[in-house]
Amino acid sequence: MRANYVHYGSPQFRILSDKQIEELHFATLQILERTGVAFECQEAIDILGNAGADVSNPDSVKIPSYMVEQALRTAPKMVTLYSREGEPAIVLNRQTGSHFGSMPDCPDFLDPYTRKRRKRYIEDIADTARVIDALPNIEWSYLATPGHKAVPGALYSTIRDALRAKIKPLPRLLSGEKGGEPPSVSMVVDIFAWA
Repeated sequence: MRANYVHYGSPQFRILSDKQIEELHFATLQILERTGVAFECQEAIDILGNAGADVSNPDSVKIPSYMVEQALRTAPKMVTLYSREGEPAIVLNRQTGSHFGSMPDCPDFLDPYTRKRRKRYIEDIADTARVIDALPNIEWSYLATPGHKAVPGALYSTIRDALRAKIKPLPRLLSGEKGGEPPSVSMVVDIFAWA
């Protein structure tokens, strides 16, 4: 038996030492507790307030270090993301290394036929999602399309087309417009039902 030996399934790259990570963690705890962080989601503010955070100013919600430490202690040590086909796709456990992903809806697009940069079209998103699915070293993707109020109608078809094309995990589906609320859970369920 070897002491202090860890076997990694993939190459590892590490910049910070354990001591540096610890110092960074303590500095982060101080920022969260003393300076605070801005929240745009009222539901999150309510949950944090009920748990003991200082939510008197939504632009500077102050989260006590004991809340952060409790969350870290109770969070799962491993999370598995699944493909649309129900197969395990990514295991996050601090030992599996980096996981690379891509974004099928970049605002600028290099047209493969004209070789010219242009604004992306709605159709480009589904095509790019299919390419991402075919690349073996890209394990996930996400949509950066702005909230549903910014692109009415077109957003739904964009997401539907990308979801129909995607097999790999799509960890982040939607966000609200800057300063706006993210979409409701029922809206997200409706979008997935279309796919």
